[in-house]
Amino acid sequence: MQTAFSTSTEQVLIHLLLQIAVILFVSRLVGTLFRLGGQSQSVGEILAGVMMGPSLFGHFVPGAFGWLFHPDGPALLPYFSHIGLVLALFLIGMEFDFGAVRAHVGKVVAIAAATLVGPLAAGALLASWLWTLAPGEKSFSAYALLLGMVMAITAIPIMGRILIELGLSRTRVGVLAISAGVVKDLFTWFLLAIVAGIAKPPVDAMHVLTMIAMTGLLSVGMLTLGRKALALAQRTFGWVDDRPSDALVTYLLVTLLLLAAATSAIGVFAIFGAFLAGATVSSDRKLSHAVSSRFHDLTINLFLPIFFTYTGLRADLSQLHGSLWGAMLVFTLVGTLMSGGVATLIARWRGMSGREALVMGALVNTPGLMILILLNVGLDLGVIPATLFSAMVGHAMIRNLLAVPIVRWAARDGLPAASESDPVVD
Repeated sequence: MQTAFSTSTEQVLIHLLLQIAVILFVSRLVGTLFRLGGQSQSVGEILAGVMMGPSLFGHFVPGAFGWLFHPDGPALLPYFSHIGLVLALFLIGMEFDFGAVRAHVGKVVAIAAATLVGPLAAGALLASWLWTLAPGEKSFSAYALLLGMVMAITAIPIMGRILIELGLSRTRVGVLAISAGVVKDLFTWFLLAIVAGIAKPPVDAMHVLTMIAMTGLLSVGMLTLGRKALALAQRTFGWVDDRPSDALVTYLLVTLLLLAAATSAIGVFAIFGAFLAGATVSSDRKLSHAVSSRFHDLTINLFLPIFFTYTGLRADLSQLHGSLWGAMLVFTLVGTLMSGGVATLIARWRGMSGREALVMGALVNTPGLMILILLNVGLDLGVIPATLFSAMVGHAMIRNLLAVPIVRWAARDGLPAASESDPVVD
């Protein structure tokens, strides 16, 4: 029997602590270099994860890589990484003033719809060519649909962190971009259920409809009754010295975990429950700021680098060879045009200024690590092969690297706040 202090448990703990120490050191080093170079630190941390994986560290120093991240050891990093993602989405949900979205629902819906439908169609068209280079093991329909989703997906965690790092989270375009990303990605996860059904037939249409209905009901319930319950919790548990009491913080954590578990059970992933919990708190700016300040440092500096690194450990860019390099570049170009380009045009058409439209396009075109979640599911289901998985990881890294320089340049003179009225088109 293993106890909390048994020899075997201590050995596992030592190994885990060494892993985390290396992850934090390398992530901070690479992230800082990227930030000094004008990039987002989070993009550097993602690349650090890829560097620590089989693409670089495992490729050139396989012995040391196998000892530190041996695949047969206790799989503890995934749990830490997902806790970090849940906490990050909670912070991002609290950071944004979603009350300002009401006046811009048309823009959000138009951008979300266009940047979902366009990439789905383009990805499906490219699928026939990619199938000849790297065929899947399952249905071509699932293959084509998954590639369209890969082209369409937007990384809410990375988008949110870029906005926070650049001080743009309270701008109109920041709020609208994160809102459009949430709407689009929710439907992307619903489509993933269809892909799974095609890969492992039959497709359960009732299951997909149930997912949509339950997600909608949960969202409406939290943004109405949930906010009333939060107000009651504040009156009950109160504040201590201008800080939420420990009991109030515990209430928020329990709510966060239950919502994350609920959306995971529904099938749209725990991160949406975490984001919904944050959005519920966001209406109370005093509380959201106070809670965010207590959670921020540990989440950003400990848990998120672990998540970035763990995901990077599963990507092996050394598998890319021959025509797959060309396929990766073509897919990147088409994906950028159909996602970022379309978002820019729609934002401009809906009355946003040229600079705001460009920021919108760059943010929506950031796939971050959400794409790796999709790719991992596709790989596990046998929908795509490992070689195409690696090519898609490379394409995602290029699109991530494009975002920050564009946003920084377009926002150099400042952007309108979320509360400001629509600009005159310039």
